[in-house]
Amino acid sequence: MCDVLPTGRSTRPPRRMRAALVSIAVLVAGFLVAGSTSAAQAHSRTWTPPKIKHVWTIVLENKSYEASFTGLNQNSYLWKTLPSYGVLARQYYGTGHFSEDNYLSLVSGQAPSPGPQADCPYYNETGPVQQVADGQYEILNDTQQADGTYNAGSTQPGCVFPKQVQTLFNQFDAQHVSYKGYMQDMGDDTSREAATCGNPLPGPGPAVVDPGAAEGPYASPGSLAAPTTTVDDQYVPKHNPFPWFHSLLDNGDCASHVVPLSKNLLQDLKSEKTTPAFSWISPNNCSDAHDATCKGDNLSGGSNVLTGDRKTPANTQGGLYAADLFLEQVVPAIMRSPAYQDGGLIDVTFDEGFPPYKIYGNSIADKNYTPDAGLGTVTGAASAANNGGTVESQANTAQSVVACCNELPGPNTDQPGDRAFNQDTTPGGGITGSVLISPYVTPGSVTDQPYNHYSWLRSMEDLFGITEGGSDGAGHLGYAGADGLRPFGPDVYNNPKGKVLAPKPSGQGGIYAAVARLDEVQRPVSYQPLDKAQ
Repeated sequence: MCDVLPTGRSTRPPRRMRAALVSIAVLVAGFLVAGSTSAAQAHSRTWTPPKIKHVWTIVLENKSYEASFTGLNQNSYLWKTLPSYGVLARQYYGTGHFSEDNYLSLVSGQAPSPGPQADCPYYNETGPVQQVADGQYEILNDTQQADGTYNAGSTQPGCVFPKQVQTLFNQFDAQHVSYKGYMQDMGDDTSREAATCGNPLPGPGPAVVDPGAAEGPYASPGSLAAPTTTVDDQYVPKHNPFPWFHSLLDNGDCASHVVPLSKNLLQDLKSEKTTPAFSWISPNNCSDAHDATCKGDNLSGGSNVLTGDRKTPANTQGGLYAADLFLEQVVPAIMRSPAYQDGGLIDVTFDEGFPPYKIYGNSIADKNYTPDAGLGTVTGAASAANNGGTVESQANTAQSVVACCNELPGPNTDQPGDRAFNQDTTPGGGITGSVLISPYVTPGSVTDQPYNHYSWLRSMEDLFGITEGGSDGAGHLGYAGADGLRPFGPDVYNNPKGKVLAPKPSGQGGIYAAVARLDEVQRPVSYQPLDKAQ
């Protein structure tokens, strides 16, 4: 996630104007989804997902589809090996910019709001909220006041949602579904974050600094610029979705369900009985591909993230290279586990397609930064200039700002994409791609059905039999309950008998073109009942 802080007074339209814009968007979306709603309803009547018993979701950072899945970077394990085990969803999208809003949307169905869009430099409360349409919660005091403050005197908009905002994990509690979050490096420095749960210490408050606060080219002059990570602790709370909801903090769920990854994941994988039904895995800021040059070392030279054994190879190369090192250790361990072999599903995905990437996979935010007058002007979708000397070649931003699935902006901002690179980003989290591996998935297959983070949430709710409550009365939270939104279907679960198949190269030689185009993302897809799928 790119680190961005708001500057000065709010430039967003007044609340009434935003409400009017949302209303217009709802009307437009109504026309757009009208044709797809009947197809989605027919799909739900004729097809049910397979009996997935265990899910592992691994969330990586800040890469567009073209950076990750075109073979142009040092990440052959992600772009070639993993798709040979499963299906590559070539049109999987984030829901906003910048990073943390995507994590919160994934688990709650809530649309982006200003605090999470700024990556929450302070661990402060949103303050009062009220429920509005589609299960969304409007933050009542999210606009900057004349004295420059927000809720309770904080200088930044709020991030920790009150108890009435529910999450997938609250649904799991009610459904008696076991779950756990595994966070790499969490608790390695307990002066930065809690050893369990991983929340900034001492707890939510207007002056409590998030140790993952913004720095570098996107931090405004005079703004908070604390280091995002340290040499010995590369964990950041903004990549952990649990500590941002009082519905998980106040009842102890966060503290009891979120643990350091090292040793705990490996121990839990030893038997199906000890493996949670749902596992969320957040690598650290190096292993998730966020940092091009890491504050500490990557996992080369014999370091083992599963056992916690650390070597000192003095290798700080990050990006997709570091992500491959992490995935090469974690994914095989999961696939060897009894729980995976008895109806498991692994999903390797990204939070957002941002920032723009050159062919070697680094972003302008990750390069060595030389301050200048400010972020350069972006013309159209493919050029950048005057940015402190960090851009040596043109960067394609087109995939950073597109959206799919009739995504609506929500009540708290009309710009989920946060005006990324001066482009119209209403909405947009960018196309990232996603790889899903399971005995119920045909190795080497590809789907071009559009999905986003709300689709993912709806899919998890469906897999674990959550059928009551939510914004649609059928168990789907927030925008996961949107009309016509498709969960993962038989294009993903395309091996319905669950017979284990040999790995198979995916696509034409394993190299995939970036296929997202605005004229394609809403095209209809015909589903077959499960028993007739390939």
